[in-house]
Amino acid sequence: MKKWLLSSLLACGLTFGFAANAMAEIAVGIVDMMGAIEQTESNGVLKKLKSETETRQNKLKASEKKVLAFQQEVKESASVLSEEKLREKAQEYQQMMLELQKEMQTYEQEMLEMRGKLLGEVQKKMTSIASDIAKEKKLDLVLERNEGGVVYYKESFDITAELVKRYKAK
Repeated sequence: MKKWLLSSLLACGLTFGFAANAMAEIAVGIVDMMGAIEQTESNGVLKKLKSETETRQNKLKASEKKVLAFQQEVKESASVLSEEKLREKAQEYQQMMLELQKEMQTYEQEMLEMRGKLLGEVQKKMTSIASDIAKEKKLDLVLERNEGGVVYYKESFDITAELVKRYKAK
């Protein structure tokens, strides 16, 4: 039994020793992809997205104002309208609300697609540049700061500034 216990302890010690050596040899880099995009595309893709968002929000506000004005009009004239006219107005109001909801859903879907397409292209380029940096620095692993659950890292691990510099150069 003593032999078995001694063998087990020796095996565990060797295993942990190898694991510690392997961990010591891993070179890691950290990148803030959204931060890099904000630094490089504030007058490009991000500006275009912001402009398109504002345009569409203004259209939605105009549609919403129409619906609210119609609702107010019906409220004010409700006492003089017949029941049949009130039902017609109620159906018209419901139709306007359905159209507004459909317009909002369409807007959200289109904006998600546009954002994915525009930012996807930028991220693809940045990922390629980050890969080049990792290869040059002989990094084994590069983590995205915001997506990878990174809580703490040494500033020397951060390759974001180099990524921004190279992206702007291209």
